[in-house]
Amino acid sequence: MGDELRDVPALDAFLNAALREDALPGAQFGQNLLHVPTEDGPLLIPVAERTRFRTRFRAGLRLSGQPVSVAEALALLARPFGATFATRVSDSLDAIRRAPPPEGGDPREWTFQQAESALRAGHPCHPNPRSRDEMTADEAARFGPEFGAGFALTWLAAPPDCVTMSPGAARRLQDLARADRAPEAGAAGLLRLPVHPWQALREADLIGAADARVLGSGKGEWRATSSMRTLHGWHAPVMLKCSLSLRLTNSTRILQPREMRRGADLAVLLAGPVGQVLHRRFPQMHVLREADHAALIRDGRIAAETLVSLRDNPFRDPGRPGPVMLASLCEPEPGGISPLARLIPPGAARAWFARFLTTAIHPLLEIRASHGLLFGAHQQNMMIGLDSRGFPASVWLRDCQGTGYIDSFHEALEAHCPGLGAGAENSVPADLGDRLLTYYVVVNAVMHLLSTLALDGLASEDGLLRDWRDFLVAARADCTGDRTLYEALLDGEGLACKGNFDTSRRGINEADGGGDGQLASFLSLPNPIAHLERTSA
Repeated sequence: MGDELRDVPALDAFLNAALREDALPGAQFGQNLLHVPTEDGPLLIPVAERTRFRTRFRAGLRLSGQPVSVAEALALLARPFGATFATRVSDSLDAIRRAPPPEGGDPREWTFQQAESALRAGHPCHPNPRSRDEMTADEAARFGPEFGAGFALTWLAAPPDCVTMSPGAARRLQDLARADRAPEAGAAGLLRLPVHPWQALREADLIGAADARVLGSGKGEWRATSSMRTLHGWHAPVMLKCSLSLRLTNSTRILQPREMRRGADLAVLLAGPVGQVLHRRFPQMHVLREADHAALIRDGRIAAETLVSLRDNPFRDPGRPGPVMLASLCEPEPGGISPLARLIPPGAARAWFARFLTTAIHPLLEIRASHGLLFGAHQQNMMIGLDSRGFPASVWLRDCQGTGYIDSFHEALEAHCPGLGAGAENSVPADLGDRLLTYYVVVNAVMHLLSTLALDGLASEDGLLRDWRDFLVAARADCTGDRTLYEALLDGEGLACKGNFDTSRRGINEADGGGDGQLASFLSLPNPIAHLERTSA
């Protein structure tokens, strides 16, 4: 694969983010080209396909009439936004270039790990989707999910008074240590704690200052999931979500105590009457809980750099397919089509989309309407279980630490989870919660999938939008809870959307604070179904 073709995903992601946020003044489409005025002259970028929410571009760029590479064009476009931003764009391009070529194959046969590593370029609307500040290229090749490399956990030993953990963590960590063949602690009474090997080297001084010592490595059979900091092993009873002292795209990846509380609260809710109701209503929906955590203590405070969250791991059989991350299904090969185009039979795209909406999206909207819970189920947090025909049969949700709830539901939820939300910073007003849910579930998941189907030529965009509207009309009619979000999605003029370009340009750390911090760079996109006829085409 030539460099220019390999670079196209970086160009797509940058331009789609910039165009969405009007970050390229004077840019216009015309004659299958995007015309962008620059300080070095007019830049012409060939267009492959367009939809309302996303465009695919081609190589063959020209600057002032002369050929120019994708790398040169990205450097030119990023330059006005500052040296730090331009460096991140360049680093992201280099990372995408270094990624191995897509493996292809039938997504129905992908294992959980294969689906996680299938995402090569990352976020499709981001100026630097693969930037990894503080991590070298060699380290990225060892720990980056797209490379699928196996590595071992680093195990620490520390006195009990230097460790904090949730009530259920001790037993689960003991089970994990046995499964991972962790080195023995060496002295009676010491506790063993796992840490990401990159983090163990990065925070060696902190680990020593917390009276912990490195024992050594366990089994070298862990692989990064698409988020990089969450690790999976077929042998392990839990997945590990680890703090990493680096910035990936928009956020530093150091876990915080408030996130641990969110995961614990949701686990309590799911284990009680709320979870029972959800299981009866939506048996096809599964949530990977994050009930427990552990960390070192330094100077009487939690050392957040050593926090590790224990996530459910139902994926223990390497011979069993799926589930498949939605983002992996939707990411096209450079200059080509997405795995969805290989998966969906001819003429079945709209039926596949309809099944996706009922299987994966309806539960999320109804859970908000009936219980006020807000799952941040964007395309990387949503995994689809496929049936023998390749149609959606189940949905798996993760990242419980990103779950919030609408404050008007607090009393009803707290009845099943005493102390709900204390220190969690995830209770939000309905308007704020609905904006967050609209971006993560509707713009990032539904519209991204819809655009992929249209860009791949599997169905018309207008037909899919009518299907989306008809689905919402039917769901609203059947809803017995709060219909506010349904009304906004059907009749509101705009859809809330995160401004990834502005977030990156300004260096905002999304991990800071609660839900309002995540809205630091939000914008409104035109709602494509606000004035659409309700009858299907």
